[in-house]
Amino acid sequence: MASVMSVALSRAIRGSAGRFLAVGLLSFATDAGLLFVFHGVFGIWLPLATAMAFIGAFVANFGLNRAWAFRSDGAVGRQLWRYLALVLANLIATITLVSAFTALGLPYLVAKAASTATLVTINYAASRKWIFL
Repeated sequence: MASVMSVALSRAIRGSAGRFLAVGLLSFATDAGLLFVFHGVFGIWLPLATAMAFIGAFVANFGLNRAWAFRSDGAVGRQLWRYLALVLANLIATITLVSAFTALGLPYLVAKAASTATLVTINYAASRKWIFL
């Protein structure tokens, strides 16, 4: 059973889309974990905690996407500036969506998952076609 799962996982992450999703899952776990710590444990105001957690997942996400998901060897400076622009747009969208979804009655971690699911396709397209050329 474990070898079947290993083969399936290996096949899934062969292409950039699969690797992008794997990096995204790791980043989401980091982001959601930090959000839980900042808001759930320390009681930091939800929009600020959301922003802090989102920014906290940035470094690993950029590095893994550049080196592994897209296997890019382009100019890191240009990629970083474009990635920062995407991150800023995502930060604004994430804060807005998490706040909106919680206002609709969703628990904050569910709201975080919903906002991430909303943005993932846009982020893949921007990463593949604009950032990690």
